[in-house]
Amino acid sequence: MAEPAYTVASDSETTGEDKSPSPFPETAIGIDIGTSHCSVAVWNGSQVELLRNSRNQKMMRSYVTFKNENPSGGVSYQLSSEHEMLSGASIFNMKRLIGRVDTDPVVQSSKSLPFLVQTLGIGVRPLIAALVNNVWRSTTPEEVLAIFLVELKAMAEIELNRPIKNVVLTIPASFSRFQLTRIERACAMASLHVLRLMPEPTAVALLYAQKISNQNVNTGSEKIALIFNMGAGYCDVAVTATAGGVSQIKALAGSAIGGEDLLQNMMRHLLPDSETLITSHGLDDIKSAGILRVATQEAIHNLSSQTSVQIDADLGNGTNICKVVDREEFEEVNRAVFDKCASLISQCLHDAKVDTEDVSDEHSNACTKRYDFHNCP
Repeated sequence: MAEPAYTVASDSETTGEDKSPSPFPETAIGIDIGTSHCSVAVWNGSQVELLRNSRNQKMMRSYVTFKNENPSGGVSYQLSSEHEMLSGASIFNMKRLIGRVDTDPVVQSSKSLPFLVQTLGIGVRPLIAALVNNVWRSTTPEEVLAIFLVELKAMAEIELNRPIKNVVLTIPASFSRFQLTRIERACAMASLHVLRLMPEPTAVALLYAQKISNQNVNTGSEKIALIFNMGAGYCDVAVTATAGGVSQIKALAGSAIGGEDLLQNMMRHLLPDSETLITSHGLDDIKSAGILRVATQEAIHNLSSQTSVQIDADLGNGTNICKVVDREEFEEVNRAVFDKCASLISQCLHDAKVDTEDVSDEHSNACTKRYDFHNCP
């Protein structure tokens, strides 16, 4: 089936809303833009329904590739080659780059990715570039986000059989006002009107309150819950008080730490000069860096269910990695990341004026699906 034609307004244009009347009732979709996966949902009665894409999947890989002149997203169709799989698995770090200037440490750390993050070091936004047919092509983080929003919007319109104009987006708790402005700008480029930008832990708290209400268990008594969400690019913590199906956010905390930091730390551990692996950002460099990233990421995921993993990776440039890594080694390499997560939890509990023993429920959505912080002070 041919791919649908997508149109994204240029970031230099001024977009306006279509004022013509619509014969359809207004429907808002909820979108979670992830560093490695995206999803879109709608309210169905009293339940939240995650929409499936053309491959009957609820979670969609996030990547962007350059085809000829223009960048294209990878939400609704499969990767067409091994090269796209290797480079695409990591190229979508828009969520970390959007709304940041090129002097930001988060942007500087992204320069080790297997694509080029162009920075001038003068406080302007970075550009994402790739070498296509020996010619450099570039785009902005906002334009990359708009590409994904357009694809998700089209997917929802096909599924719901109606036009979609309104959207609720979940965003990291640590986003600045300027980052929120750039998110709204990307939505305008995709012809979407933002009803609300909701911190990710707040969205989880709403579902948690609904779950407690549906269970009809002690709905009159207050339950204090700690919500911990660690994705590829950000870590968010919330403390909520739920009673009678109503959830109150007592405190929020967040930071730009996540699975990308775990991944880069492990890459440097496996190959100390990994940051110099990409020199010219040519196809061979991108492939070598992609192989290392994929092998390292798979090892981290396997450590969630195994005490040790064997890593064998031929980077194709004369460099081979053959090493056994156990959980203790992984945790030590990433001790600073986990300490920061523990600090966020302590900060959130302090801000909420809640002691650890007062927490009656914990919900964790960590990127490794294993590490929780129940015993953090």
